[in-house]
Amino acid sequence: MIRVIVEGIGIDPSKQPVVVLKEADSNRTLPIWIGPAEARAIELELRGVRPDRPLSHDLLLAAIRMAHAKVVQVVVNDLQESTFFATIDIETPAGIKHIDSRPSDAIALAVRADCPMFLDGNVIEALSEVIIADEDEAALPGKANEQTGDLSVGEEEEIQRFKRLLGEDEEEAE
Repeated sequence: MIRVIVEGIGIDPSKQPVVVLKEADSNRTLPIWIGPAEARAIELELRGVRPDRPLSHDLLLAAIRMAHAKVVQVVVNDLQESTFFATIDIETPAGIKHIDSRPSDAIALAVRADCPMFLDGNVIEALSEVIIADEDEAALPGKANEQTGDLSVGEEEEIQRFKRLLGEDEEEAE
């Protein structure tokens, strides 16, 4: 198994949300296309934003904890015909249980539970090597230049498009 972290959330050219998982010890990444609701759930948690009411993943984590269980890890473990599969491993009083999940839901839960995420099985073959043309160029849209903290104009536009997709523009206007 290969440990991964969430490198970021972005939008592809067709305006579909993508979560990018990065191998913990290298620059290899795995993009997984996800739905807008899951993208928003992951992004809010990564930014430390707490909605007024719990989202589905918050509710699931609360139910797991109330059942005296713990999310131990998330594993993206299969790729079939461009569809990824994952499991959420939960430690219960009766032992470890594996719950079948969409990767987007598993990742949204993992960032809330602060548990490790892994790639396994044929998914490992899908990892790609990241090539950054210029050291000053951010690897993902919306990721600040690590030296200056600045975003390019294109990155700012991408963030605004993502915020509109997530409905954050309306929230800020209120």
